[in-house]
Amino acid sequence: MSSSIFSKDAKDGVNSDFKNVKLLAPVFEKLYQLEKNKISKVNIVHIGDSHVQADMFTNVIRQILQAKFGNGGYGFTFPYSLAKTNGTSYIKYTSNTIWESRRNIYPVTDVCVGLSGIGLYTSSPDFEVNIDANPLYTFNKVKLLYPTKNSSFKISLPDTDYQSVTANVSEVTSPPSTAKKDNDKIENEKPNYIIHKVESKETLYRISQFYNVPIEKVKDLNNLSSNTIRVGMDLKIPSKEKPETKIVAIPKEVKEEPKKEILLNTILSKEKIYESEFILPVSSNQLTILPGKKESEYNLSGIILENDKPGIIYHSIGVNGTKVSDYNKYPMFFDQFPALSTDLLVISLGTNEAFNKWTTPYYISQIQMFIDKVRKNNPKMVILLMTPPPSLFKRRTPNTFVEGYGEALKQLKDCVIWDLLTKLGGAKAPLEKEFEPLMAKDKVHYTREGYEKQGQLFAAHFLAAYDNYVKSRTN
Repeated sequence: MSSSIFSKDAKDGVNSDFKNVKLLAPVFEKLYQLEKNKISKVNIVHIGDSHVQADMFTNVIRQILQAKFGNGGYGFTFPYSLAKTNGTSYIKYTSNTIWESRRNIYPVTDVCVGLSGIGLYTSSPDFEVNIDANPLYTFNKVKLLYPTKNSSFKISLPDTDYQSVTANVSEVTSPPSTAKKDNDKIENEKPNYIIHKVESKETLYRISQFYNVPIEKVKDLNNLSSNTIRVGMDLKIPSKEKPETKIVAIPKEVKEEPKKEILLNTILSKEKIYESEFILPVSSNQLTILPGKKESEYNLSGIILENDKPGIIYHSIGVNGTKVSDYNKYPMFFDQFPALSTDLLVISLGTNEAFNKWTTPYYISQIQMFIDKVRKNNPKMVILLMTPPPSLFKRRTPNTFVEGYGEALKQLKDCVIWDLLTKLGGAKAPLEKEFEPLMAKDKVHYTREGYEKQGQLFAAHFLAAYDNYVKSRTN
């Protein structure tokens, strides 16, 4: 049942997959202009609970959409590991001090909780927060978010990153002399690759994840027009990207010195209330956040990482155990939300509400309150609501509350609705044996396979609806 449902719906992706699909027109038009002209960025923000925090569901959507429209950067990120909880594997955080945290699921206190849904704070006067991003998501623009009117932070880059990019900037663009210096070499523009033999149940997405290469590069190298691969085929995987043929200086052997850092607090581009934006002189996948001035406490709400390329930024924000009312009770979440410049907001909330036995009218009233608050500063933003996925009470009883939530969501006229519950087979689907590989043992959460298939399903339907928009636009 599980695989047949996913594969069938992914192929069927027509406009009927979305209720009020016409509301997506402004987003689709921006995507069309992005695809056609290769300029600007489109910001999609996905808000949710534990289904989103782990980033397995959202990362699949991010990868597929960026493969088509371009990678504009990772987007919003948060030091979940410093808050002693799980998060994406694409952005890693370390620190030299212990940080305290408080999730939005708890009653309001003097801890200010912002856009991440988690308050993260320390009183250490010499803290360091080190960011190490997957090479897919190098960045040269950084936003720091904090719940104070003025910034208490500065940032620094590893000195090695600064020098390596400086070297690229100073490269000669005219044809090089045929006479080589002893410390120069010619790099060949032909890329290296390795062969991966496709095994049963492997997907192109999982293979590209394993090798840490963009899925579009694998497709280009293998002349693939879709993500379809077959068992036994030999797939070329880029092992190292190389630039076009050029003269590259080989550094002379030097005595190793202590690692230096380039302080970037002097290149602050602009500072607004609750946020500081830095334009870096280099692209990097590493960064350190430091105290900018002496404070009794430092509170970090999140970081936004971007590059200077056109494409999609797919921000994801999730908190384990959270309900829509938990977001609603913290004004700072909505005060900081404009920093994301949202074109499309995707909301995936309802599971924890159901386990708290919320009535349908109360659930809808809280959803509507959330919508009203985020639209206050961005009335033109398009909002898409996903119905909650199926789950079981006490691992055996279907959660029928989500059926009521789903039907009520479909009555909203000013939001796009994607019925994930129905796509997965309805409230009783987890009782089916074929559904077992998709769900965790608690029958509330999903396995990696389950989350990834949900992401593939949504992306397929979204792109199918986009293709229909483009066809109608050109007719």
